[in-house]
Amino acid sequence: MTSFKELQNKAECVILSIGDIIVDSIGGHIGILTKKSRHIDIIEDDIYVWEVKWINNVVKQYYEHVPANTLLEEESLKCSIVLGTYEWHSIDGESYEL
Repeated sequence: MTSFKELQNKAECVILSIGDIIVDSIGGHIGILTKKSRHIDIIEDDIYVWEVKWINNVVKQYYEHVPANTLLEEESLKCSIVLGTYEWHSIDGESYEL
């Protein structure tokens, strides 16, 4: 069983960049990281979020704009990549293998 500290150490190896592609392993949705923003959080101090443009499997009746945009918190996204919830394809050729 992987400890939380081990998960954090593995997540540090994931360096996200604008243009990276993520694939939702469960739903098959494909997204492109388009923008990174810094936000102030009362508990965590500074957090970073990524704007993701989802380019497939988006139903027009639920989203006014296609492709749809969502925000994902950076550390949660990295942990999801390490756990295999998202596949990560870096614009720089990096990837994360379990």
